[in-house]
Amino acid sequence: MASWRDTILKNFKPKISRLTLVADPDGLLTEEGMLTAIKDRGFDLIPFDDPIAFRYAYESQYRRKWDTGQTTDLVVVLRSAESQLDKLPFDLLKAGRQLPLALHQFFPKLNYKVIAGLDREYLDAVDEAYQQHDGKQLTERETKEFVLMHCFGMVPKLIKTPVQLLKELLSLHSRKVLLPDFLEEHLLESLTKEATFAHWPLADILTSREKFLRFLQDEWKLFLASLSDKSQQSRVPFSHEDVRAYIDTFFLDGSLTPVDREDVTDLPVWVMTGVAHDPRADAVRRFRGLREKFESTLPVADVSHKEWQQAAQRWAELVVLRWEWDDALNDADRTAWDSLHTKVEDNFGQWMKNRYGSLHNLPYQQQPVMVHQISRFMAFERNRKKLPKIALLVLDGLAFDQWLLLKKKLEATDKAWRFQESTAFAWVPTLTSITRQSIFAGEPPLYFPTSLETTSKERTHWLRFWDDQGVQKNAVELVTNIKGFDDSDLELALANPRLSVLGIIWNQIDDLVHTAIMKTAGLHLLVNKWIAEGHLQKLLMRLHQEGFVVYLTADHGNVAATGVGNPREGVLAEQRGQRVRLYDRSEFLDEVANKFPESIRWPNYGLPPGRHVLLAGNLKAFTDAGEDVVSHGGIALEEVMVPFVAITREST
Repeated sequence: MASWRDTILKNFKPKISRLTLVADPDGLLTEEGMLTAIKDRGFDLIPFDDPIAFRYAYESQYRRKWDTGQTTDLVVVLRSAESQLDKLPFDLLKAGRQLPLALHQFFPKLNYKVIAGLDREYLDAVDEAYQQHDGKQLTERETKEFVLMHCFGMVPKLIKTPVQLLKELLSLHSRKVLLPDFLEEHLLESLTKEATFAHWPLADILTSREKFLRFLQDEWKLFLASLSDKSQQSRVPFSHEDVRAYIDTFFLDGSLTPVDREDVTDLPVWVMTGVAHDPRADAVRRFRGLREKFESTLPVADVSHKEWQQAAQRWAELVVLRWEWDDALNDADRTAWDSLHTKVEDNFGQWMKNRYGSLHNLPYQQQPVMVHQISRFMAFERNRKKLPKIALLVLDGLAFDQWLLLKKKLEATDKAWRFQESTAFAWVPTLTSITRQSIFAGEPPLYFPTSLETTSKERTHWLRFWDDQGVQKNAVELVTNIKGFDDSDLELALANPRLSVLGIIWNQIDDLVHTAIMKTAGLHLLVNKWIAEGHLQKLLMRLHQEGFVVYLTADHGNVAATGVGNPREGVLAEQRGQRVRLYDRSEFLDEVANKFPESIRWPNYGLPPGRHVLLAGNLKAFTDAGEDVVSHGGIALEEVMVPFVAITREST
């Protein structure tokens, strides 16, 4: 039996129709594997979300080509549940074939509401199990049980002991998997019937990774105490082999913090990962363990973007350890690190070439995938949660490893801060004028071709975006290049009694990037010095006191690179960066690329027509040969994957 994906793909054969109009209220075409398969078959996809933005892309990229006889297959997708194909413009209806898609066509004997509430990445698992289904029509409750078992490997009625519960929760939270609300409620209802869990904070540890980790941290302290004091007892069976494997990883990747203990002579060897005794030895042991763990689980070319998002966070922990404890490492450690870093960038670079071009069409409602979706996510959350005030703080140039330095200091100085962390893909090339502008425009760079080389239009983009969301212009502000928490322009914006949406740009990190010496280690020293001055802490507190829910992100990260020579192409380049060149003619790019054979001709993903991108490649830079720099512009993991963090405070 054909899979759900194969059934749909039968409709997408090359040259079948240059224009296909798809009604897709269930988002079947925007599942990551489907997007890649359609792209591989030569089709481009454009969502019909904004008629004006769509018309610009359609006319500039496709109609113009068709009028000159070029062949390009285009798929136009209506994603809204209320949208009907007959509401499309007449010229599209006349020129294109129509294709309606819906979940119930593929899974008629499952409850539609339950299946529709799943992330589309689980449809393959649903489909595989459905093909073995005995034909019985399942109720809503039965469909929930079906999904929990086949998508998440959970059978609620079989979870009866702490070990069984911990195995399920550790598996979910280690993969940063969030169950849909209706499945959380169903699982919670089942577990609360078990007397064994009467004193467990089930609602917290099921629904929040942060609360689950705090629960484990507190229980770990009790467990360590119980090894020498039998009156102390932990609810968590840490010593069970099925639990120990996960706990070890959580300490390695920084999710849990080792507990101080002076005397470790009576402790089992396996416990030492979670004990802070000798800072130097502990750090080296953790570095080696995390490096080996990371290398064994390094994503390959054909994986979901989520795997690289999680890998980026683990890699950032390793980057911090590597340079904080450089003097404690031996030559073998450094050699192994260099080898792993090269492998990371090779794997990620290959993945970017294969999969990056489809990311901008992925849904953003759970979390933004790309930086231009951040403002759309904020608008969605503002409406869903009825948030009176929201603020977006863009720390220009902040890589995820530098965010970890900031987070560590914030947590050390005030334990009430709460951080819900994720990552987002920056636009390539990872230059400020391109990717930061897309954050405030809420659109890919394609839609602002006249300002691609400048940041002067950011305020215009920001006001227009929120105006489209129904927010009055006098309730929206963007403050650029602030000098500190008490910046005069920021004070003026906060004095606006109507203010409900605030954007803030702080260039401090990017300024440090371009002044750093000693590569990554030197930059970390500068970032630590800056955060120690307290400016960020005071800004976040001020925004909290003003009633804002704060989101923090960056337009791009940065990476240490070595010069391979300066192209010195005079006026040929439209825009120059140490890791990238932009040209308005392909011949100019070819001329420079031939001189630098390791450079990468980057596809025109999301960029206006007539832009041609040349990347320095690997960990190289277009600077004097042998020169060490910290820069951005390319497709290194540290440049592309930026932090996206929701920052709140817990009442004390």
